[in-house]
Amino acid sequence: MEISELKIFLAAARKGSISRAAEELHCVQSNVTARIKQLEERLGVTLFHRKSRGVTLTMSGHQLLDYAERIIRLAKEAEDAISDQNEPKGKLLIGSMETTAAVRLPPKLATYHRSYPQVELNLVTGTSEESLKRLLDYQIDGALVSGEVVHDALVAEKAYEEVLVLVAPPNVDSLEQINNLKILVFRTGCTYRAQLEAWLRKTGRRPFQTIEFGSVEGILGCIAAGMGISFLPHSVVERPHFQNNYSFHALPEGFGNMITWFVRRRNEKPNKALLAFRDLMVPEE
Repeated sequence: MEISELKIFLAAARKGSISRAAEELHCVQSNVTARIKQLEERLGVTLFHRKSRGVTLTMSGHQLLDYAERIIRLAKEAEDAISDQNEPKGKLLIGSMETTAAVRLPPKLATYHRSYPQVELNLVTGTSEESLKRLLDYQIDGALVSGEVVHDALVAEKAYEEVLVLVAPPNVDSLEQINNLKILVFRTGCTYRAQLEAWLRKTGRRPFQTIEFGSVEGILGCIAAGMGISFLPHSVVERPHFQNNYSFHALPEGFGNMITWFVRRRNEKPNKALLAFRDLMVPEE
């Protein structure tokens, strides 16, 4: 078996689609199909059930999946160990929440870039749930997420603690005025959204209407226009030019604090680029 064949196999297994695997690998669909067929012929088994809308792993495919992940991981570790002798370099993919990317990361990324110019650092934004899934699927190298992280395959280290506030339109003077407003949130999987929904349930403010957004700017713009409310880190809205566009309300104990964790995989040796990023994000005790 060739490493390239196993990478193609893994891409198809993760995506559940030959066409989406081809997009991820930046190659034509026919090449993916041919390489998988060659691998199946070499092994003498069928690895995928072909369906009209994608592919699913056969029993043999599931057996190969674990081996393929381990082989590729070991190959990467070997490459890193040999080539990672000097300063950090190579490609580094980090997952992050939108709010973290907007406020916390810019100065950190600038420092990292100045210190390690040979690292090609890419940021992949999404909810905490999405970042954890990408990390477990080997699509990113590390992630900044909020909320509790409980998984045997992951190591979570505290990066910082956020103070959450309820952000409302500027004319809202008390929490009693929010009952008829919508909640403006990121998609399901966002821990800030989950915290807001838990608070609404606990305080009996149900039912509530939800509008989902893909960016913190969209949420803030619609709050300023009077459409609704949201839970956001105080660090996002503490800037002076926000003070006249919103009202901010402290939250009770149990709802007003959220830890952001730096998470990486437990079962692999981190390379120098990832370790350098981790050292930048996790304060020394």
